[in-house]
Amino acid sequence: MKSRALAAAVAVLVALGLAVALSPAAESAGPSLGAPVDVQTTVVGGQKAIRVTWGAPTAGIPAGLAYEVLLDGDTVGTALVKTSFVIDDPSLVVGHTYEVGVRSTLLVNHSSTTSTYQQLYVAPVTTVQAANPTNPLAGREWGVYRGLQDPAVIGWNQLGQAQQDKLAPIAMIHKAKFFGRWITDGQAEQKTREYIEDTQAGDPQRLTILTLFRMFPWEGEASILKRLPTAAEQAAYKKFVNGMAEAIGSNRVAVVLQPDGFFAWKAFQVLAPKLGRKAALLPARMLSWTSKTLSEAGPNVSVYVDMGSEDWALGKVAPVAKFLKLSGVKYARGFSLDVSHKNYLDREILFAQRVSQALAKMGLPNKHAVIDTSDNGQPFAGKEINPPGGDGPYTPPGEIDPCTKKNQGNPCTALGVPPTTDVANDAWGLKPGVARAAAQYVDAYLWVSRPWLPDQGAGGTKFSPDFATKLLNTWTFSPYFS
Repeated sequence: MKSRALAAAVAVLVALGLAVALSPAAESAGPSLGAPVDVQTTVVGGQKAIRVTWGAPTAGIPAGLAYEVLLDGDTVGTALVKTSFVIDDPSLVVGHTYEVGVRSTLLVNHSSTTSTYQQLYVAPVTTVQAANPTNPLAGREWGVYRGLQDPAVIGWNQLGQAQQDKLAPIAMIHKAKFFGRWITDGQAEQKTREYIEDTQAGDPQRLTILTLFRMFPWEGEASILKRLPTAAEQAAYKKFVNGMAEAIGSNRVAVVLQPDGFFAWKAFQVLAPKLGRKAALLPARMLSWTSKTLSEAGPNVSVYVDMGSEDWALGKVAPVAKFLKLSGVKYARGFSLDVSHKNYLDREILFAQRVSQALAKMGLPNKHAVIDTSDNGQPFAGKEINPPGGDGPYTPPGEIDPCTKKNQGNPCTALGVPPTTDVANDAWGLKPGVARAAAQYVDAYLWVSRPWLPDQGAGGTKFSPDFATKLLNTWTFSPYFS
């Protein structure tokens, strides 16, 4: 490689009339080389690789005819004339922070090295599907948040080096962080702004994806099936949402709005006979206001109103489409499915198609879905753990422990398709008709649920190395695919 670089550099020098005599004296003296400027790095989607770009030197002679790229001080490649290079090395370690440097080179002379630092994370593949060219999540880089608002990152940082290297794919992969009542209403704007800034990592073109889960009461002991939000709770909710909207502004952001949104329909069913239709629609009206408020926060916001999952709705399209309409999907890009459930991906895709088609018939065309695939790698429907008519206590799908082996058989939790907009890729094993439906109706597979957190359905936030190890050992997909 060095001989080719030398020959090319000499050829360019001769062409420019700047060749120097190749005597030992001239070689030792050499021209004064300017250092590259504005070195930038990012992780390549779908690859364990780092892309490096830089600008030509603004001082020194000559102005960068060839460049050497260094990784932690060792030369890993040479670029002739062009000012970009991809460090593609299978020995790169996810989670490790590398020093990446570039220096101008000519014959035996080198400029000083201009360096920056890049932590290696798992960057999603975000290709545009021909059947869905308007997808706002595709065709741009997603920022992968690696800060301390993520419980997985907090727990991972407390591990020893060997465990960090093993479990880094979970800490360093894209996740749509939850924003909820544990963040005070007064902190909502600041925490959202910090999350967006950390996710962008200096590049405002990067997309931030987050999850809003703020409505109260909603689930558990404080259930919206028992009572509706008071006037004070409604005011607090609006303060939180307005703070988030202020922080979003013109940033590129996508929001999954209120997981388990099917509760809006369930609450209506339970409360309408007692309180009347208008009062029972309060949750839906609040979600509609939120969808409108966030969608209008700036020109680059995409909202996906959650409405449960295919198995929760028992495959019934009508109530899901109806309550999506009542919950403000008209303001949103579309809807979200399978958060907190672990249903079969093909069923969710075909359900998304049917719901979108039903919405179009209701005057709301071109509504697309995002599907949570964080924990349905070995899928099961709700009725498989809660048989209809069963007398036992209800088992939340989110509380099913990780699988201990691949193809385990009985219901267990496994990581699913990695976060991506490449929803129809052959790697996911979809039948042709299902893949076509995904390409047209599904904007992305996202990781919204957090199966590496025990008791996540009850608000658990402690990262479990045991859960994470089992999840990685039984993961049948790979984030590195073509």
